[in-house]
Amino acid sequence: MLNVRDLSVRYGDVLALEKLSFSVDAGQIIGLVGSNGAGKSTTLAAISGLVKGRTGHVDLAGQDLTSLAAHDIVAQGIVHVPEGRRLFPFMTVQENLELGAYGRAARVRREEQLDYVFTLLPKLAERRQQLAVTLSGGEQQMVAIGRGLMSCPKLLMLDEPTLGLAPMLVEEIFRLVRAIRDNGVPVLIVEQQVVHVLECADYAYVLESGHCVMQGNGRDLLQDDGLRRAYLGL
Repeated sequence: MLNVRDLSVRYGDVLALEKLSFSVDAGQIIGLVGSNGAGKSTTLAAISGLVKGRTGHVDLAGQDLTSLAAHDIVAQGIVHVPEGRRLFPFMTVQENLELGAYGRAARVRREEQLDYVFTLLPKLAERRQQLAVTLSGGEQQMVAIGRGLMSCPKLLMLDEPTLGLAPMLVEEIFRLVRAIRDNGVPVLIVEQQVVHVLECADYAYVLESGHCVMQGNGRDLLQDDGLRRAYLGL
């Protein structure tokens, strides 16, 4: 489905990502893990067309996205839920969700997708007329993910969706990620919760200084002594 080949990104003289290649197939959760500054968020931003100075190739289901603008990449089916939620605080839950359906194809399916999001996230249905600013951190993250789903993605990319959340809410987010995958939308997830993402991921890539240094089945990587020492302190 998604194929990334030799993706590189420079910020001025700094090489943030160098010749990264990976793929995401239908029905998969793919994890990108690594320490701060490893290039995880830069990878998502480069795929989304949000950063300049990138080289390499990105295609979705055979469609070359490399030279497209960010809004055109969304129209092709790649939806990026950024770190930090970025909701409109003084708009309601439903208004924030409906903004996700701004694209032409998504507008046609807005009511259908809204019903789907409320079925998947019943807490949001209960709070649909509540201002986003009044929600808990976990509820705000649910709105951010729900807004992404409103765009009818073929691939959903999540950047640090559990940042700042309590452990119980972290578990809830990963249950949601699995449900999204099981409902037919593959997920590419960037996370520092290494154990959780590797337990959840069908396949994962470990990034270090802009390079992929390890890859494999998520649960297999959890058993790797080098990874356990580097990222889990074990």
